[in-house]
Amino acid sequence: MRAARWSRCLPSSTGIRAAATSCGGAAMTSTRCWKRIQKGMSGPLARHRGMALDLAGVRWLFFDLGYTLINEDAAAIGRLSQLSDSLRRREIEASAEELRAKLEDASARFDPNPFRSLLLAFTDDEDVIAFVRSSGRYPKELESPYPQTQPLLEQLAGRYKLGVIANQSPGTPERLERYGLAHHFDVCVSSGEVGIEKPDAAIFHLALERAGCAAAESVMIGDRLDNDIRPAKALGFRTMRVLQGTHRLQKPRNDAETPDATVADLDDLAALFGDGADTNARD
Repeated sequence: MRAARWSRCLPSSTGIRAAATSCGGAAMTSTRCWKRIQKGMSGPLARHRGMALDLAGVRWLFFDLGYTLINEDAAAIGRLSQLSDSLRRREIEASAEELRAKLEDASARFDPNPFRSLLLAFTDDEDVIAFVRSSGRYPKELESPYPQTQPLLEQLAGRYKLGVIANQSPGTPERLERYGLAHHFDVCVSSGEVGIEKPDAAIFHLALERAGCAAAESVMIGDRLDNDIRPAKALGFRTMRVLQGTHRLQKPRNDAETPDATVADLDDLAALFGDGADTNARD
């Protein structure tokens, strides 16, 4: 991981921020529906598909990892298959796919304990639930970066300083090294290393402190409204959501959970920053 630069970021300039909006109807989703930029906006912009995000004063991009840069699907299915096998030993039939659907339903409801909730859909026996949850382990070795992750970071690293704010088990810096991604990041703050988890504001403050930057000069990019968008937005970050993974079905319940921009995947994210975004943010 390259040496961090601790110089204070420049103060942000003023500007009107483009806010994401949701659209009704099955044919159009929030991934393609943003509030159009207001006339008279000044400052550097990220544009894609006729839409824009104000990047005036932004110098840092902070990324979540799971289901943002790292694909956890194989590991999640592996763990759910373990749960399915454990349930079968107690004569309860539930496939990994059925468990995945229940997990997504619980995540969409902002359930604070989704794994317990998915098991409750099949049994209310607390002994069985305890047995199943204690069986096996999460196969983290099955996680891997999305194919678009490396080229995206290469695209952005020359123009912005990049950081990580993630809820991850210990060993995150080493995993990033193994993935060949670590050299892109100036700052990496992971819950497994610092003992603080999102959505606690303290983990965001720690990342800003290590970066030597203010929230107003930063964008938080993640997949979860509850752990990424809401806490970062409350601190003054600009926020961008990527609709990938288990939590993609979450819907904003209020303005506090509404990201400034929403993209379908990392290809759209790369296109957004590739069309007219500021190229001098690292100066």
